[in-house]
Amino acid sequence: MDTIGFIGVGAMGSSIASRIVAGHQLLVNDSNPEAAADLVAAGARFATLAEIAEECRTIFLCLPGPAQVKELLLGPDGLGEELVPGTVIIDTTTSTPTVDAEVLAELKGRAVTYVDSPIAGGVRRTREGTATLMVGADPDVFARVEKLLSEVTTEVVNVGPTGAGHAMKLVNNLLNACNRFAALETIRLGVAAGMKQEVVVDVINKSSGRNYATEYTYPQLLSGDAYKPQGFTLELMLKDIRLATELAESLGHQTPVGKLVQGFTEFAIERFGPSADQSQMMAEWYEN
Repeated sequence: MDTIGFIGVGAMGSSIASRIVAGHQLLVNDSNPEAAADLVAAGARFATLAEIAEECRTIFLCLPGPAQVKELLLGPDGLGEELVPGTVIIDTTTSTPTVDAEVLAELKGRAVTYVDSPIAGGVRRTREGTATLMVGADPDVFARVEKLLSEVTTEVVNVGPTGAGHAMKLVNNLLNACNRFAALETIRLGVAAGMKQEVVVDVINKSSGRNYATEYTYPQLLSGDAYKPQGFTLELMLKDIRLATELAESLGHQTPVGKLVQGFTEFAIERFGPSADQSQMMAEWYEN
């Protein structure tokens, strides 16, 4: 049985790891050991970074952002110096192509392979195995990791060379954020025009305006008298939007709608706080 490492088992990391814990010896690490409790109960072992580097030839990362990836892999007290030649790093963090290039250049000199493979679809679909992994890797590298990634989800797509996976994730998340605010505004308009929210949502989902917010967020989380949390904070939402608009700026590409939505999200954080859930924002946006 292969021994696999997994560093960063928060909400999304633990969801990804839950897909592989049964079929492998899994060593996990997180700055908050309590986050790993469910995985340990399922058979994983909590380990130090040094132990993971020594014992695992495949290591997943799911960290808060690109700064943490750089610190872990390239920092003076990080994992990079401990990695054994031949190790494959699979980075599922929402990061950037710029950081990917830095990490790839450094690890290549140590005979360590780096793959960017962020996931989209949310915590629920990740646990179900129906989310989408967007893999940035050359074809020969993709062939090495495809079977393992297919244990995480049925949707594994090689979108291009290293960096392309993270670029695709940023594109997706920016569109999701734009759709979220558009859905919020237009569904509220339908309610103001005298229709019930569930009727507006149902008709949109049978028409050309449907999107993830109308197909999942509204009917599943925003129906009835109380909203249900989606498990994704406004702080994380803003981080993803900023990374996407920064990517656009680095490419000389204009994203005026994205910039507008970034401003909306910054305002939402002022109103509800950085730890507020996306569902809270959408449920309470028009109150008072």
